[in-house]
Amino acid sequence: MKNKIRIFFLSLSMLSIGFFPSFASTEVVVKGTGFNSFSKGCSKNKPRDKGLHEATMEKAKKKAWRRFVSKQEDDVIDTYDDNEDEILENLDEFILDMSVLNQECDKSSKTYELIVRLTVDDRAFKRFLTKATGNTSRQGALAGQTTLILLYPRVVSKTIDAKRADVSETISSFEGDEVSDVNESSASITERSVSKTAKIKGGSTTASRNLYKMGNQQDAQASATRALRRFKMRATFPANMVARSERMGVDASFLNTLRDEFIQEGNYSFNTLANLENFSMDIGAYQYIVLGSIDLSEARTDQQSGLPRVTAIVNIELYEATMDGNFVLATANESYNAVAETREEAQSVALKKAAKTAIEGLFTQI
Repeated sequence: MKNKIRIFFLSLSMLSIGFFPSFASTEVVVKGTGFNSFSKGCSKNKPRDKGLHEATMEKAKKKAWRRFVSKQEDDVIDTYDDNEDEILENLDEFILDMSVLNQECDKSSKTYELIVRLTVDDRAFKRFLTKATGNTSRQGALAGQTTLILLYPRVVSKTIDAKRADVSETISSFEGDEVSDVNESSASITERSVSKTAKIKGGSTTASRNLYKMGNQQDAQASATRALRRFKMRATFPANMVARSERMGVDASFLNTLRDEFIQEGNYSFNTLANLENFSMDIGAYQYIVLGSIDLSEARTDQQSGLPRVTAIVNIELYEATMDGNFVLATANESYNAVAETREEAQSVALKKAAKTAIEGLFTQI
């Protein structure tokens, strides 16, 4: 009887192993597209330009990888962002297979497109992140604290010349070269007219000034929230404070003034800063304030990839909000670059990277 029981138990165990090999798949398949322009024509459906096929395949691989990462849970993406440089340097360790699904070398448009299929070792990826989490997580006194995010992204709307004055002056001269015919009543004279034009610029140099408009505040706020999650902190935003102030009968109109000051001038006035301090003491709903702007440059062409490149310039401060006032704890004045397929995508990537990395750096300093 005991032997029968053992055999029956063993059979159930084997069945469970057969039907449920694991709780999560170890392989994830994603696709990516790479695109490039060429100048030397096609050969065997590939561009003749040296290295262009490999560069396009690398683009497609990175695009597929980004798609794989974007499908992860928020906490996984947070840990990935903290270790992205190291992962990208060793990307092949997480790729089981890569195959080309389609390639097209178009002679008429001089464009080359590749579509690849990537098989990712999800288990190796998660194992790396699990190990990294133990090395990067910072918990303690900051856990559960709330931070008011007053972060204003700015993009260039247009550039004007602040010091330029063009003055045109025409000077005509008259000369009698020769007398061709003379009689008692008249003389015929050959004339030469000289005209000169001078253009004068005001000042020794020509200065320009950028005019800004509000960038994607949703991207900035989402990245700030993710940065705080690393420390198990919470984020609150101006809209939350306006709703709270209305219930408490506290004036929050200065928040609009603060926003306008940053968008127009890239900084705050002392009067508005004083209003923020009084508001913090009246509301008492947060322990920290992140205040500042992120300026996004106009897109320019990246020399290596030929893609749009955008620089995000960070100028933010971290305050501790107490009943005795707001006190500066740390500042960040940094720049971050991003390259992407389009100008809009490059701006978005640069903004997200700058907001998350800079805010994490601020709290790491305290």
